[in-house]
Amino acid sequence: MNAVASSIAEALEVDDPYRSFAEIKRLLEQHLRQINPQIRTRRTGYYNHTHMPDLVMRWPHDDDLSDRYVYLRSTTDADELLFDIRRLAPQDRPIVLALGALRPSFDARALDSLAIDHHTLVLDLAAFAELTSGESADAALRHLIANTVIEGGQGLLDERSVSRLASAMTTGAQAARRGEREGTEDALAFASETLSPSIARRLTAVLGTLWRASGAPVAALERAPRYPQQLDELSLDYLLEGQEISDGNFWSRIANEITLTDLLRHGRITATDNLQHLMRAALSTWNARVCGVAPSSVAARRDAAPLHWTKGEGVLSFDAPSFVVTLAQKVDHLTSSAPRAAYELPALDEVGNRLPLLGLSLKAITLVNGGGKVAYEGEVGALHGDRLRHLSESLGPGTLVKTLEAALPPSGVLVRYNFSTRTASVKTPRGSVPLLELVNTSIRLFTDLSHAEEERLIKVIPSGGRTLHAGIDHDMRGTEPPAD
Repeated sequence: MNAVASSIAEALEVDDPYRSFAEIKRLLEQHLRQINPQIRTRRTGYYNHTHMPDLVMRWPHDDDLSDRYVYLRSTTDADELLFDIRRLAPQDRPIVLALGALRPSFDARALDSLAIDHHTLVLDLAAFAELTSGESADAALRHLIANTVIEGGQGLLDERSVSRLASAMTTGAQAARRGEREGTEDALAFASETLSPSIARRLTAVLGTLWRASGAPVAALERAPRYPQQLDELSLDYLLEGQEISDGNFWSRIANEITLTDLLRHGRITATDNLQHLMRAALSTWNARVCGVAPSSVAARRDAAPLHWTKGEGVLSFDAPSFVVTLAQKVDHLTSSAPRAAYELPALDEVGNRLPLLGLSLKAITLVNGGGKVAYEGEVGALHGDRLRHLSESLGPGTLVKTLEAALPPSGVLVRYNFSTRTASVKTPRGSVPLLELVNTSIRLFTDLSHAEEERLIKVIPSGGRTLHAGIDHDMRGTEPPAD
């Protein structure tokens, strides 16, 4: 008996039934939040009641999931459980948790069939314990399976069924990564036969994605799902939080299946090795809309600090020793967690010297000098060299750049660079530009990289020739698209 089952069994021994069930509910809430921290639970004042739930689960982050009612049962008798299930409302998607071990002689098929017909999940204590704390070689996949079952599983799952599902999915995921047909199809079949169609679809989407990312042909899988497949939040979390996959071609194919928008919709993801591999591939594949560049707030981050990507709520960040790049869908998302400071504006001459090196075609610029402000729009693309110097001289010393708009080659899409907030955003409402172009131009317009910093940066983010220092190798291995 593991710690989960042991703690609930201990609570059952309390003489006062109200105290006993109150403690069991508390323990269940604790373990459910370990499965998914975004689950919201509410305890009711009832216990061992036929029609009133003991717990109500809600997923506020997912509008497609309705509330799910949990009923605790002190009985492990199959006939009594069958009686109760017939009287529960299927629309509540009940979970019936028997606080003990189901008797080995009961008719599992009858209970399983009735539970499926009534959109009900039946677990005994051993199965719940196995689901929430069972060991697995791939902990992230086990976490995905537990979420999947709790969110929408139905039918009867005992300890053996949970263990078999975890084993089949673990073996199948490994087979799919390697493009091995037999193991992948076995897992597809087991998920489809064990879980309801909507829930099986989530796990088969993971296997299908892993199979395609391996480079194996989809047509080679006889059991490959025929309906459209898309990774949901939990499935993408599994890929990024799971065992490291260092194959660059694998991540190039994953980057072609999802977008930056997909990643930004998800919850918090730590700076895992797989996230670094994904971003390495995605930089030359994805488009973006908004980018911010702020000084690093951690003084200890210098030459020894790793350059890495990390994911927060609604934003994606790249940490470097002296600055942090943040990607989002809207400028407001960059300032939602903490107000962005007003930064010191750069001199006109400084910006003018950088524009030709970055290949930007200037379309508009806003300058300030003292208390005055001057804006130029239209045909200002030649504001380089002598013209720029003449403009600076005519406005007087101390002329600073507040904003500029420039066309990014080769698309010609306008990007607005705001130096007072150090944010870059695509001007057209629904437009986007190549992610690599937006990041590279933003970093080099908003920061003053040394030659050594630039050399270190392009090992993680290829510059595409957009550097402020000569003599730097711009290529980065591992960014080539996968062969057909």
